[in-house]
Amino acid sequence: MYDWHLRHAPVFLSADMNCYFVFGHHLVQRVLTASEFQAFHPFRRSRSAFGPSVLDSDGRPHARLRRALGTDFRPRSVPRYAESVVGDVVRGLLDELLTPGRPDFAAEFAWRLPTRVVARILGLPDDEDGVLHELMRPLVLFIDNATGSVGDTVQHREVFRAYLRRRIRDGVDPERMLARLAAEPGLTEAEVVDNAMLLLAAATETTCSGTINVIARVAGEPGLWQALRADPGLIPVVVLETLRHEPPLHVTLRYAAADVVLGGVHIPERAPIQVCIASANRDPAVFPDPHTWSLRRSWQKSIAFGFGPHHCLGSGLALLELETAVHEMCRRLAALWVDQPRDLRTSGRTFRHVRDLRLGFTFADVPT
Repeated sequence: MYDWHLRHAPVFLSADMNCYFVFGHHLVQRVLTASEFQAFHPFRRSRSAFGPSVLDSDGRPHARLRRALGTDFRPRSVPRYAESVVGDVVRGLLDELLTPGRPDFAAEFAWRLPTRVVARILGLPDDEDGVLHELMRPLVLFIDNATGSVGDTVQHREVFRAYLRRRIRDGVDPERMLARLAAEPGLTEAEVVDNAMLLLAAATETTCSGTINVIARVAGEPGLWQALRADPGLIPVVVLETLRHEPPLHVTLRYAAADVVLGGVHIPERAPIQVCIASANRDPAVFPDPHTWSLRRSWQKSIAFGFGPHHCLGSGLALLELETAVHEMCRRLAALWVDQPRDLRTSGRTFRHVRDLRLGFTFADVPT
């Protein structure tokens, strides 16, 4: 599909969905960076799920929220989570889940890892990862597939808000992010709560999909597992190429801020635009032989984490989680392979990953 659109209709109006689709690296970057396009819309579905947030704001309001939220995710901040948060969570979950007779461990590991990591950074209890997952699922499903009514979604949102307000008022570790945000003089309680909901949902859903896809790749690519055990320095390259090849977030939403012409197509003001991130990462003008997964590829122009003012705040943390997970699995397992499915193609509307992954594995006699 991407190949056809790149050649014939890189800007395409879908009459069925009543929105425009944009394909290709150059056009995707333009929509994500140019002032003619915006994230804000008063009836954007994410507003029903999370309320106003950094996701759907622009200009100064967006910059103000991003500054407050970004402190804990800046490049110089992320390394401090390597052992005390990410490494500890990865080891604890693998101790619990990576056991004989659990071929389906990857699915549970994939959602619990980012949920626990972000919860710990915020200052929420580790053992409430299941509670947080249940609170988030209806909101994420509504955004992804419009599952449930707006009224039901708002009710779920209010339950999640009440949980976070209670946690803040009961007191969280003053060194953690939620306490810092609550004390931020420029933020209201509503902004703290709504953006905390967004961080939990966004970080967990995309990293969950990314984790499954990376595990499927290292288990399913012939010879790759043994290569990684022999040379763990390849792990960051494997993660980055997998994210380019199969980004967990395939599309992101923007709106025309005014009438604009893009790729020779007139787009009217306020028209919704689905920006196809995955098509940018499969554009042959930027990535030769783009449908081939390759360790020899230059990935610098990948936009798996978006681009421009709304570039993913947690991209560094997500990479740390994925790399740490593969490192620790390589240390524990002598072999890892895919039992099911035979076809490792991803599926999903917005968040895409391999479904029903079943793995075989043998433990290392002595963990490396």
